[in-house]
Amino acid sequence: MGLDMYLHGSKFHTSLVADETTEQPYLDGKKVKTSIVDLGYWRKHPNLHGYIVETFASGLDECQEIPLNEKQLEQIAQAIEDRKLPHTEGFFFGQSEWHEEEVETSVDAKTFREAKDFLRKSDWTRSVYYRASW
Repeated sequence: MGLDMYLHGSKFHTSLVADETTEQPYLDGKKVKTSIVDLGYWRKHPNLHGYIVETFASGLDECQEIPLNEKQLEQIAQAIEDRKLPHTEGFFFGQSEWHEEEVETSVDAKTFREAKDFLRKSDWTRSVYYRASW
């Protein structure tokens, strides 16, 4: 057991918003309505988890999906770079200290900025959300 953290993106497919160059995707002969993509994954980074839950879920931590918009994704990236993630503890959470190298190399911040770019590639048909499990 432990804290597993996921950043996912979704793209809603519909013929109503498809332009002439976009084909409706199919899977096993059926139309695909939504595609889910993995944008980021962390293992036992409670400080990052605590920041997201406190800032964007009013402190409610029930492994729920937390939707994030472009502004919020940039806010997270900036908080990482500015070392503003709060010390967070939890049962089976582990510690964030070993993620220090990711702060130095901006890996975590880059992940959130790439998620922001994912949102920018389309209109209302895309979304990004964070979810943790333990």
